[in-house]
Amino acid sequence: MEERISTRILDIDRRIRFAGVVTNRGEVIEGGFQQQVEPLLDQKREQQLYLDSLSAIGSLKEFSDNLGNVVYNITEYKKVILMTIPLKEGKILCISVSPDVDIMNLKSEVFRSIGLRN
Repeated sequence: MEERISTRILDIDRRIRFAGVVTNRGEVIEGGFQQQVEPLLDQKREQQLYLDSLSAIGSLKEFSDNLGNVVYNITEYKKVILMTIPLKEGKILCISVSPDVDIMNLKSEVFRSIGLRN
């Protein structure tokens, strides 16, 4: 049986707080938080964050004809860095990490782990 994307991502670095595959309706169909990590948002706000991430990727895709396909989007907050990677069928991979992570290095490791090119 193939290992889940979220499990592969969470195994890369203990500072990855969350990894999950989100549908085009904003539902997490795979994934969760790293063990012993408490969410920073309640469930309703977390759901809104996924919807906003989907919307952001959708907005960025409007420029794909001229700029090429969206590869990823990164948003940095004081307490967490969010990375969103578009997947097939309108799904996205959402990853949140501690702010002390070298996000570009981590991005490369994530891409290798899920078989995407940098």
